[in-house]
Amino acid sequence: MVIVLIAGMPGPVPIAPLLPAPGTPGTPGVTPGPSWTGPSPVTTVPLVTTEPTPSGPPGFTLFVTPIEVRARPGEIVTYTLTIEPRGGFAAPVALRLDASALFLFRNSYDLGVVDPPYPRTVQYPFVVPSELPAGITVRGVLSGDGGGYREERDLVLIVR
Repeated sequence: MVIVLIAGMPGPVPIAPLLPAPGTPGTPGVTPGPSWTGPSPVTTVPLVTTEPTPSGPPGFTLFVTPIEVRARPGEIVTYTLTIEPRGGFAAPVALRLDASALFLFRNSYDLGVVDPPYPRTVQYPFVVPSELPAGITVRGVLSGDGGGYREERDLVLIVR
């Protein structure tokens, strides 16, 4: 035991005994071992986690495939659309396709409304208009509007 004298104290104050470092040969009750490198490691306790809280303003991302396709007049092209929510978005999304080819063709297609829950994937068959001549490129913009938010994707249809 180590005794420390503190000025002004009436007598010695005992301090815990100082022992050699654990693993040192000759320490009573301690088994020496080559793996000891210092103080014992800190034990960690895993944190309790909960569902992530949506962050940022609500909105959605609109994915579509195919982006570019080749087809003949009268053929059906099936588009696959996926709505992925962000920030807790849960409003219906109205879909619309605006298509144009030079000054020959301009049309809008109401593709309907997709209701939550999200994510949601839907397929839309699109019939290539029979009046389109071969060799023309039709450019389209697929738009989704919902909850005060708008998302657009550009599409290309090459008529063969």
